[in-house]
Formats: sequence, C-alpha cells, structure tokens
Amino acid sequence: MPLFKSFKAPNATISMTLSKDNFTLGETVTGDITVTSQEEFEADEIRAELLAFEKLKPGGGLIRDISESQETRLYSSPNPNTKTTATVEYPMHRGQVKISQKLRITSGYSQQFTFKITVPSNLGPTFQGMRRDGRWLQRTWILKTVLAVGGRPDVETKRDIYVSIPSAAPPQTPSSPALAIAAPVAPTAPAAQSAQAMELPVVPTPAPPREVITSCTRCGAPVSPNQEDLIITCRYCGFTISLATQEEIKTHSMLENHLFTQQAVEAAQKYMDKGILRSGVSRDAQITNVKLRYVPFWVFPANTLTSYTGITGAGLAGEMHQVQEALTDKRASKLVKFGKLMKAGASAYIETQQKNRKPVTVSLSFSSHYVWPILARRTMITEINYYDVPAARKIPFDVGKISSDSEFLNTEFNGEEAKVKVRAEVEAKERLLASGRVDTLQSCNTNVTVGDGELVHAPIWFVHYSLRGENYVILVDGSGGKVLGGGRPLFKFS
Repeated sequence: MPLFKSFKAPNATISMTLSKDNFTLGETVTGDITVTSQEEFEADEIRAELLAFEKLKPGGGLIRDISESQETRLYSSPNPNTKTTATVEYPMHRGQVKISQKLRITSGYSQQFTFKITVPSNLGPTFQGMRRDGRWLQRTWILKTVLAVGGRPDVETKRDIYVSIPSAAPPQTPSSPALAIAAPVAPTAPAAQSAQAMELPVVPTPAPPREVITSCTRCGAPVSPNQEDLIITCRYCGFTISLATQEEIKTHSMLENHLFTQQAVEAAQKYMDKGILRSGVSRDAQITNVKLRYVPFWVFPANTLTSYTGITGAGLAGEMHQVQEALTDKRASKLVKFGKLMKAGASAYIETQQKNRKPVTVSLSFSSHYVWPILARRTMITEINYYDVPAARKIPFDVGKISSDSEFLNTEFNGEEAKVKVRAEVEAKERLLASGRVDTLQSCNTNVTVGDGELVHAPIWFVHYSLRGENYVILVDGSGGKVLGGGRPLFKFS
C-alpha cells in the first residue's frame, strides 16, 4: 500500500437508514446499512455501535424543590475529584454488534446489510435539564455504523437518536359482576324495531375549552401569550412550555449576545455601503431605531441517502448545474461559489477540446448529514436569508443572560410542524445537489431521516434606518456580529 494512502480513508461511503428516530429503554433498534465504494480494499468488519454520554455543566447550587428522577440521576461514573465548576463529559454506555466479518470490497461495490442492537433498559433516557444539585445535565444517545479498515482510517456515519422511558401499561378496567352473571337477552324482532324507532341520535359531548395560561406553572409569574404563540417561555424563571399539551420543552438552548448597540449599528453601516455603487450610503442614512430581539429557531439533525439517475458526458452542462447550485445555495461560502465558477471556466475549455464525447447514463447515490435550522415564526422575518446556528456557542437556556430591555419572541409552531418543513427543504437541497452531478437529471429519490428538534433562541439586532423617504431594516447576529440580511437601495442615488 502506498505510504500516503495509509493516512486516508478508502473512497467509500456507509449510510444508515432507520424506520424511526424515537426509541424506548429496552427496545431493539433495527436498521439497514448501505455500503458503496469506488475503490478496492480489504475491510476488517462492518459493525454498529450504540453510544451514550452524560455531560455535566456547572450550575447555581442546590435546588430544593427539584427531586432526582429517572431522568436526572447519573448512570455514568463521575470523577469525584472533578470540580463542580467545570464542564465534563462521561461515557455512560458503549455497545456494539458485528454485522459482517472480514470481506473484500471491490470498486463499484454496493451492498445492503440489516442490523439489530438493543438499548439497555437499566440506563437513562435522552435528557437535557437541571439536576437537584443545580448542575445542568445533558444525556445523549448516538448510533454509529462503521466500515473498519485495517491500517487506514475507518469509514463511518453516526446520528443522534432519542431514547425515552417506556410508558406504563394502562390499568385494565375490571369486568362488571352483573355482566359476568347473566348476559343480556336479545329482544325479539318487533321489540328491536320499536327500540330502534325510539333511539335518539347521540350528540357528542363538546370538549372542555382549553385553559388559558395566565401565569407560569413553575414560578407563578404572569405570562401573556399571543394568539399565534404555541410555545411560551417565562421571562422570570425561563420555564418553557407547550400551550397545547402544557408539557415542558426540555431541549431549549440559547446563544449569548456579544454586541453593544453601537457595534450592531457599525456592522449595519458597513452592509449599507457594500458595493461600488453604494459607497457612502451610511453617511446619508438616518438610524431610526435599534432593537435587540431573541428570535426562536428549531434545529434538527438530518441524514439523507439520495439515489439518482441521469445523463452525463457533455461536461460543461454538468458544471453549469453545479455553478447554479452554488450561487443559489445560501449555505455555500463565497470561496465555494468562486471555486465553482473557476471550475466551470476550465471545463468550458476542456469541452471545446473533446467534441466527440458521448453521453452516458449513470445511476449513483450519495449520503449527507445536516444540522438544519428553521425560523420558528409564522410571521416571517424576510430579512433573514439564512441563519446557521453555531452549535459550538450554544448554552442551556438561561433567562438571566437576556437583557431586560430586549424583546423576547415566543414560538409560533411546534416541533412536528417544523420537522415537516425541514424534510421538504432537505429534499429540495438534495435534488439540487444531484442535478449538479449530471448534465440531465432523470430521476431522484431521497430518503430523509430527521432527528429530534431543539429549540434555540438567538440574539438578533434589528437596525432600522431611513434614506430619502424609504425605510429599511438590517439584521445583525448578536452572537457573532454577522449581517444576516436586510434592505438597502440598489444605488446610492436611486
């Protein structure tokens, strides 16, 4: 084996498909693994691993009104010498099953395997919340599939799964002694007809009206949800609850604001002047209002396996598809877009040198992993082109870190509605990627598995300004200082 090849994973992919993402303690997880390769090599084994970790973050000390439960207790073995002021992570579980023995992988290989692995019944469920000792506990379950390669990096894929406590079986209603002694006697035909004639229509009992919440169910502070709000957060204690089910939303995080008002204004002014024809716009613009708002987003992990067929061979057309994909993709960086343009220019030259290339029909597949955010407001904030929630800067939701003069926006649709939107957007993204790999896309089928959502509140500065009688607003990310979008004139003197 060449020296440099030993430092590189094989040119292969392993993807995982599950029928669902929610499991209970003690349940067996069943799924399929698809292995494809464009390189020949020897694989030691294929295996599935089930991992669980418990992360402890510092808190504010003992909370007397919270008792430890099956969710909040620790199942790992923390180091007693670790300071409670440090954030630490401990392994709670590591299990694996071997799916395949050593096998020879050939170029063009594509094979599907089925696996089963059981979630232990004596451990803790997926959880994120406060313990009685005041520390924040985050328990995560991860399912990983591995194509192990001796002497080279393995090929693997992983995804978070949601593990819950099994619901108790409903108690059975004891049978009535009267019914056990004697069965009812069926009426004769005339009597039955008479009873049918006298039978009155059954009027369904109307459901009682849903109680309107006017105070926090945890601390008793007053709350006043709007008509559109489905999930609200108490501004006094940070308790987040669904108005429909009155259940706590436990997976709630936030980003801290790191900008002062003047810094947000300066970022907006630089955005106003962006472009040769807009130079000096900020000098003529009048700032009319600056407001910090905490805006809710739903964030979902999503895994995809896309199979597609198409025609390739006229290289320029395929490259132009990729250019279109890069230019329209709000997630693509400027460097990626520039690289696609350069590549298309080179392909155009090559195309003129290879006029006799023949079109070929191909059938391929690829897998992707996304962490996909979606704005959790029906009243859309159109200035947000796209917001990439920075996972590294997320912290557990802490109402104490929200300034009193900022505005807090509640959530206007629930996680299930958000999941449907994410699935549709991911499918559209995958189709765009597939079309960029061929000249003519004939068919495209994407299997999307969306994990459990997390509610994240992000600080966003709304900088309003006026220019020659027109009003505009620019949005600035308070956690990183990046301009998310906004209005500005086409030309300085338009």
